[in-house]
Amino acid sequence: MRTAALALLLASPAAAQLCDQPFSPTRPGWVWQYQVIGERSYTYTIRKTQITPNGYTQVREGPGGQEESRYRCTEQGIYPVDFGSQGAGRAEMGGQPVSYNLEVVRVTGVAIPDYDAWAVGNSWKLTLEVRGSGQQGPLRFSLSGTLETTYKVVAQETVVTPAGRFLAYRLQTQFSTRLRASTGPLSLPFNFDSQGTSWYAENVGLVKSIQKTREGESVTELVALRR
Repeated sequence: MRTAALALLLASPAAAQLCDQPFSPTRPGWVWQYQVIGERSYTYTIRKTQITPNGYTQVREGPGGQEESRYRCTEQGIYPVDFGSQGAGRAEMGGQPVSYNLEVVRVTGVAIPDYDAWAVGNSWKLTLEVRGSGQQGPLRFSLSGTLETTYKVVAQETVVTPAGRFLAYRLQTQFSTRLRASTGPLSLPFNFDSQGTSWYAENVGLVKSIQKTREGESVTELVALRR
C-alpha cells in the first residue's frame, strides 16, 4: 500500500512540475538550437532526457560532440549536480595552459528559481563546491574551491533573436571562481571573475546571453525551438 501511494505521489502533476519550470521548460522531445558569436563561432543544441519528478539529464550537442549533465529539481528551483563531460577542460594559470578535471561535491542555491522569484529587483545565488586535479606541463596538482554565480533580475523587456521576438527578463550575472591548486607543500590561488547578461522568456527559457571575459565578448542567441 505504501509503495502504491508513493508511486501515485511521484506521478502527480505537482511533483512533475518541479522540473518543468516556466523559465526552464522540461518537455520530452523539445530541442533548443543556439548560435554563439565571438572569438569562436558555432552552433549547438540542447535537449532534456531521462526526465523524472526530481531531475533530468541535459544533453548538449555541438562541434565538440555530445555532453551530458544532470540536474536536480526541488521546490526552491533547479540546480546542476555535476558537470558531465564539461568538468574537464583547459584554462590559463600564470599565463600558461592548464588542463583540469573537476567534480561537484556540494551545491548551495539554485540556477533556475521557483516562478515567484522572477520579478525585477530579485536575486539568487548558486554555489558549487568542487574538487579535482590539474596539470600544467609536467606539474600535477589537486584543485579545490568554489564556483559561484549571482543572478539579479534588472528589467523585463523585449529581445529579438533569430528565433523571434520575446518578452523576457534580463538578468545580470556575476561569476566568481575561487580555486586553490596544491602540490606537496605548495598552494597557489586560482581566482577569476567575469560578468554576463542573460534573457529568459516564459515557456521558452534562455533566449540570449552575453558573456564577458578577459578574452572578449561572446553572444549566444536562440535560433529555433522545436517542440
